[in-house]
Amino acid sequence: MKPTAMMIATFAGFLATGAGAANYQVQRTLQLPFPSTEVWHLIGDFCDIDDWHPDISGCALKAVEGRLERILTTTEGAAIVEQRIAVESGLSYTYKISASPLPIEGFTATFSIEPIDGARVTWSARFSSDDPSMEAAIIELFETGLAAIESNIGVE
Repeated sequence: MKPTAMMIATFAGFLATGAGAANYQVQRTLQLPFPSTEVWHLIGDFCDIDDWHPDISGCALKAVEGRLERILTTTEGAAIVEQRIAVESGLSYTYKISASPLPIEGFTATFSIEPIDGARVTWSARFSSDDPSMEAAIIELFETGLAAIESNIGVE
């Protein structure tokens, strides 16, 4: 069968939309024996991430269209722009990536703390990617951050 222009255009549109991308859900938690209010005070501000995540060397905030945006600089010099899309003061914030060198689409994540037996920190995300290694990369990002929180919390 000879491909028609319509078949070629349909296939090209399929590739361009990322319709072949896999959808991923990642969630990691950390249990800490400290009051959730103390933990949130140390790590919960939207731009505190550069204080506790070893892969983030800088964070700058700005307001864009009425929403808070953070520009993260990685230790390797890459820039990632994230926009906060929801917040529950002292409990959680949800954000989406609006610009990143990573081959991911539709990345939305929530960082939260629950007052359960001290503080339960949860970091979860949903995204899609054509690159299956992105799931492991996001898992590593979350686990590295939570391990740093655990090793540094309570240290004056």
